[in-house]
Amino acid sequence: MKYMREEIVKPRGEFKRYSRSMDLLISFAEINGYDNYSSEVGMAFYESEKLKNYIGDSSLGYRRACIRNLNTFLYGNNFWQRKPRNVFKYKTHKEKKPLICPEQFSDTLEEFLDGISKLGLKEITVEQYRRTCITMLCDFDSQGVKSWNDITVEHLTTAFKRLTNKHHFITYSRRLFQYLSDNSIVSANYALVLPRMAKKKCLPSVYSDDEIDALIKSIEKFTPQGKRDYAMLLMALRLGLRQSDIREFRFENVDFENSRVNLIQFKTGVALQLTLPEEVAEALHDYIDNGREESESQHIFTNGYGCPLTRQAVTHIISRHFKKANIDVGDRHHGPHSLRMTFASQLVAENVPYEVVRVLLGQISTSSTKHYVEFSTEGLRTCALEVPQPKSVFAEYLSEVRNGN
Repeated sequence: MKYMREEIVKPRGEFKRYSRSMDLLISFAEINGYDNYSSEVGMAFYESEKLKNYIGDSSLGYRRACIRNLNTFLYGNNFWQRKPRNVFKYKTHKEKKPLICPEQFSDTLEEFLDGISKLGLKEITVEQYRRTCITMLCDFDSQGVKSWNDITVEHLTTAFKRLTNKHHFITYSRRLFQYLSDNSIVSANYALVLPRMAKKKCLPSVYSDDEIDALIKSIEKFTPQGKRDYAMLLMALRLGLRQSDIREFRFENVDFENSRVNLIQFKTGVALQLTLPEEVAEALHDYIDNGREESESQHIFTNGYGCPLTRQAVTHIISRHFKKANIDVGDRHHGPHSLRMTFASQLVAENVPYEVVRVLLGQISTSSTKHYVEFSTEGLRTCALEVPQPKSVFAEYLSEVRNGN
C-alpha cells in the first residue's frame, strides 16, 4: 500500500478506493482458503466482483486496477485482460488520409492496376502496387511533371532517392513502366536505369527449447486474452502456420472430431491439410469455450471486442510475449514467422525428409525448405572432417611454442 500511495495514487479519495479493494481481496482469499497470493487468485477475485453487478463502472474499475498494480508490484510488468466490451467504449484511431493520385496520371494507373488484378494477384498485393505507384506519381507531380510524356530519367531517379522502401519501388515501377512502354504511353521503360538490388538472405531466426519454454510460461493462460495468445502461439509453433493463416483461421478449418486442420493458405492459395496435435486442440477448445469474446465472426481468433484481428495483431501479440519472457533475441526476428522457422528447424534436426517438411509447411519450392538446414547443428556435425595432423615446418613451429621457445 505504501507503493500504491507513493507511486500510483495521488488523490487521497482514490487511495481509499484502492484500500477498499485490497480489503475485499483479503476477505475473498480468506473465505476461499487461499494461503498465498498469485495472479490466478487476483483474476478469480476480479471475476467474483463482476458478479456483484455494481452500479456504474467505477467500483469494478478500481478492483481491476488494484489487482493489476498488485501484480506489477510483485511480478513486474504483468499482463492483464482488457476491459470487457460492455464496460469500455471502443475508441477508433483517426483514419489516415488516403493517397490521392494526381489527376493527370489517375486513369492510366487504374487501367494498370485493373490489368494486374486480372492476372490473379491478391488484393493486398494490388494495394501495395497502388500505394507505391501513387507515392511515386505524387513525387513526379511535385517535380512539375504534367503528363506521362514529360517524365524523364532524372524525375525517376529523384523519386527513387527520396523513397525509403527501394526494393518495392524498383519492383513496382519496373512493372508499371513496362506496361506504359508496351502501350506506347511513354517512349521507353525508364525504370531499367534503376539499380538491381540483391535482397539480403538472412539466416532463419530459430529459438532453443529453453527459450520456447520461457516464451510459453510468459503467457497467463487463466485470462481470456492469455488463452487466445497461447492457442495462437501453439498454432505457429506446433503446426508451423504463417501469421496470415493464423489470423484468417476459421471454425470451418478445424475438425476436432478427426483431429484435422484443413485450410487454403492465404499467401499461396494452396490447400493444406495437417494433423491437429492434442496440445493444440486443447488450447483451442479452452479459448473457444472459456475465453473467446461473444462474436458472430467466423474467425476463431478475435480481439477483446469480438472483431477479427488486424494484419499486424498476431505479430504484435507474439512479439510482446518474447519481450515479457525476457528472451535475448539479439538480431533474430521475434514474431510468428520465427516460430514457424523453429518448427521447421526442429523437424530437420530430427532427420525428417525435406519433402515431408515442405509438405507440412505448405511450401511449393523445395529451395525454401533447404533454407532451414543452416541451423541443423547436429546434421552439420555429420559433415565435419577431422582436423589433419600438423606436418613439416608448421609442426616444428607448434613444438617450439609448446616448449616456450
